[in-house]
Amino acid sequence: MIYKYYKTLIILVLTALLSCNKNDNEDNHDSYFYVALPTDPVKVVNTSGSWLVYDLHIKTPNIEKVVVFHDDIPLLTYTNFITRDNLHIASIWLEYPQDGWVKEHLAHEFQYQNSINQPELHSFNLKVEREYPNPKTVEFPVPQGVWLAEGAPGVSSYHTRAIFPFQEPIYDEEQNGYLIGNNPQRYAIDYALFENNLPYKNDGKNLTDWHCYNLPVKAAEGGKILFTENNIPDNLTPGELDYPTDMTNASGNVVYIEHLDGTIGVYCHLIPNSILVNVGDFVTTGQVLGRLGNSGNSFAPHLHMHVLTNPENKSLVEYADGLYMESLPYKFPEFVKLGALEPGYLDETPITSFSPTMNVNFIGKLPSESDVIEF
Repeated sequence: MIYKYYKTLIILVLTALLSCNKNDNEDNHDSYFYVALPTDPVKVVNTSGSWLVYDLHIKTPNIEKVVVFHDDIPLLTYTNFITRDNLHIASIWLEYPQDGWVKEHLAHEFQYQNSINQPELHSFNLKVEREYPNPKTVEFPVPQGVWLAEGAPGVSSYHTRAIFPFQEPIYDEEQNGYLIGNNPQRYAIDYALFENNLPYKNDGKNLTDWHCYNLPVKAAEGGKILFTENNIPDNLTPGELDYPTDMTNASGNVVYIEHLDGTIGVYCHLIPNSILVNVGDFVTTGQVLGRLGNSGNSFAPHLHMHVLTNPENKSLVEYADGLYMESLPYKFPEFVKLGALEPGYLDETPITSFSPTMNVNFIGKLPSESDVIEF
């Protein structure tokens, strides 16, 4: 059901890309191919390994693939673009070498067709650092227990591809490319609590059947409250939406916390009127912010939490403002991985009981997509 939420979200995003309607005949830039990055590459460390992660925003009539090279050695052939008309997004996850990058750039070779369907090649070099810093450490935003980390960061996670597009692409003069939108959710996790190896009792048709519903939501890191929304209703029947959702309510009831380093923690889908903090308040790590709910574009009770980067000090005034920032990886001090489930597990009918397959301790890492963890 949580997975179903993001399938709906991606449809919303791809539909919105239709509004990126800049007329190619009005384009003042003499090229058939543009590529730009919405944010610098970062290092992500999860239970499946270490990764260099970045997005490529591409504007060209038709694209077939991009091959990434380091020191003339191919590292990745990517074809799984998000595409709408002449706009394409590639979400790149490269295995991070133990000793970092020896050369100072990664070469990209794009195969595409120009506006008259002739095959073309475009080369693009991305500067990389010798070593990237490990992500910052935060605490878990939910109480101790066994939790499904649905949509946790990974190559195929639905959060990886949850782009919020601009009304039309923005030309970046420095990169000589177009930026299509932002992805604030790239490293998000959807938390659902397991008890007796199941996420709910009975048939899960009532909110109170779900073990995580109405549990406290805690600040993963302390800071200043920037924005809250407290009046969006819960969807009362898991598996159904009670009202239309859009950019004004998709995250449900939310809390945004600005940390001392300028990053922002975001907590989504809380129960209406449960939020205990106000804009301007200062909170400490572990302080209760509200209660876990099912508001906004949510098909089942869960907490969606992610961290934003805000180097330009953008203001959060309107609800949608937080959807047009970029995401940042992070890590947790310690947890135990008990196994993993298939993506979409929460859509199963009837749902199957989780059977632990391992008991491995991880320190200073993130869960991977659909890991079941205990902390």
